[in-house]
Amino acid sequence: MKIIISDNQYSLIKESYRNKGIDAVIKYWKKELEKGNKIRFDRDELEFWGITKFTDKLHAQTEFQELIGDEVFVKKFINTLKNKKFSTKDFSERLVGGYDFEWVITNMEYRDYDVFLYGKTLPGGSVTLMDGRYLTLDQALEDEEIGWEIQEEVNDVVQDCMNEIITPVTGYDVSVPLVTIY
Repeated sequence: MKIIISDNQYSLIKESYRNKGIDAVIKYWKKELEKGNKIRFDRDELEFWGITKFTDKLHAQTEFQELIGDEVFVKKFINTLKNKKFSTKDFSERLVGGYDFEWVITNMEYRDYDVFLYGKTLPGGSVTLMDGRYLTLDQALEDEEIGWEIQEEVNDVVQDCMNEIITPVTGYDVSVPLVTIY
């Protein structure tokens, strides 16, 4: 006996299968919150729930954000991080590469479901370039050939480090358009 299903029926079956993992992780998060436990968002962990597609991961991330309080919570959490001193020494070399500096977040903007952080480095930062040269951030920034790249990389390092702190707690990824180098 051969069972024939229409394309529409196949799409519904496929969709219900896809949502099982999302439904399961949301149920887990809700139970943890009911117990008074904190929940954390981990994109890699979603695969253990059978959530492997990018769109499904994004859907789970949005659900997480809503569960913890959405933009109100993310703003409140980031405000606790403002003017706090951070150091590249507190993060893995995979994130910071040859950079060694401290920074503070001075401002946060929430626009159209996106979080933007702005900050500044504290005096005394340095970078070890791939060619082995060791420069202060000031020296590297003044170099006409690499100065622009140093600025972009400092922004990226701060963004990666802040995402390591913020994303698991809030479900939000942040963008760091500018870190002023001092």
